[in-house]
Amino acid sequence: MLKVLIDKRTILRTLISELEPYVGVPHEYFKIYRMYSGQQEYEVSRPRDSLGGYKNNERLTIKLGRALRNGECSVKVHQLIPDNVPPFKFLFEWIIAKGRTVGETKREILDELNRKYEIAIPFDSCRLRKKNWKNPVKVLLDSQKWGDDVQVYSSNFDIILQELSGPEVVTSSDQLLLFAKRWHPSTMSFSMFEEVVLDGLTTAELKQKLSEKSGIPVENVEFTKGSGVFPCEVSVFQVSDLEWNHNGESLDSWPLHITEDGCVILYRDSREELKNLTAEERTELTNKESVRLNSPSTSKVSSYSPRKERPLKIYLDQTPQRPKVTVDPDID
Repeated sequence: MLKVLIDKRTILRTLISELEPYVGVPHEYFKIYRMYSGQQEYEVSRPRDSLGGYKNNERLTIKLGRALRNGECSVKVHQLIPDNVPPFKFLFEWIIAKGRTVGETKREILDELNRKYEIAIPFDSCRLRKKNWKNPVKVLLDSQKWGDDVQVYSSNFDIILQELSGPEVVTSSDQLLLFAKRWHPSTMSFSMFEEVVLDGLTTAELKQKLSEKSGIPVENVEFTKGSGVFPCEVSVFQVSDLEWNHNGESLDSWPLHITEDGCVILYRDSREELKNLTAEERTELTNKESVRLNSPSTSKVSSYSPRKERPLKIYLDQTPQRPKVTVDPDID
């Protein structure tokens, strides 16, 4: 622990230079992180900023590693396997530079993945995409450039490496890529995730694509938008109660508001009837759902969560009470 007394008018670059003798390496090979609310660290990457916004006794963390140069930013790289639990796995941090292509960065990340984890993924069998909190969002094309086509943030920027089962299906930044999962009422089960690429934002095109994938006639395709964060899990006991019939022509209108990559769509065949469960089947399925949803059955399968009952003791006051005396005032 090193305590530093410094004028708040000082810029960060001066502080970094003063710290060099204590760290033991040139300033190009260590980074400074600032702690924000939620105990999350962010790299301080603007050397010309003053320390005026820093508080007394604020703690900074020094980590060895190449400091960012002008036009660079550090990103966290996560692997996405949609049907895994959990679907995201943090891999490592990486540096991207403005002006370079997404494809160049992807090739570097694949080399690091192979070196660090001995996982070899072909260049044409994966994609990079943005990550917004716990959601996979915009797909990044190999030809796009950081800073020109893809906005680059100075901190808190996460990207996703996603392995594909075949060639890349997204060829334009104007296309919309959705995750689709089929609901089977007759077996009370979900299929694995599929990807659906749309050229527009119409419900007609979405139903047509879902029909082509599933073999369900277009007129019998019903769908709804998943809620919550990815993968938008929902109990098999509640999924049939969702709003499946959307009369609107556009996906970006209420109540769907499907406007960006990564949205989850649940779909079904309107002709398929819901399975009637026996008491034993319901109990077994309830237990499976509790495991799948990773929570007690009372919080996910049922909306009712009873409190534990406690005995209540009632004591009677046996002390004799004196009678109340009311005195009326004299009125002349």
